[in-house]
Amino acid sequence: MIALDDENEAFLRRLAQEKYGGKKGSLTEIIKEALNKMKDDEREEERKAFINRLKKGLDFKYKMYKSRAEIYD
Repeated sequence: MIALDDENEAFLRRLAQEKYGGKKGSLTEIIKEALNKMKDDEREEERKAFINRLKKGLDFKYKMYKSRAEIYD
């Protein structure tokens, strides 16, 4: 069960009526769509953050040696 104030409930019912014509389960569908959109938006933000980290480069915090001999000096 979800508790909404009258204004938000009326808004959801209006959206459901416009999109689904008031069919049974239309409120549930509107809420599912909103939640899925939020998940997609979140994934998009995570994807952008990951790409930005890649663009900055990876820092593995170890020294790169030019040759194997340098390791044993």
